[in-house]
Amino acid sequence: MWSFLSKLFRKPESKIEKQQFSQADEIRKYAKTHYVIPARQKHQKRVVFTASDIHHGLKLSGRYPLVCSSIDSRKFKDFSRVELIKREGPNQGASARWTFKILE
Repeated sequence: MWSFLSKLFRKPESKIEKQQFSQADEIRKYAKTHYVIPARQKHQKRVVFTASDIHHGLKLSGRYPLVCSSIDSRKFKDFSRVELIKREGPNQGASARWTFKILE
């Protein structure tokens, strides 16, 4: 009965929410494949990149807040198997810079 009620009163997802969610996943995937995996393959212990690196690599326009929130998320750390060492720069800007420890 509870599942019926929750489905009945569930807020419908908008196309914008779905697009932002998938774009956030795309950002996390890009960071992992272009920065984390190559560093891991080279047996490096750390990887450093900026919001600008990802923004330009994905050819985004004005999406720095989304890039920053996607990389700051727990989901990125779990997905990429990394641990945040240092976060520098603005909360949501091109010069935001992350230093991650690569976990085995």
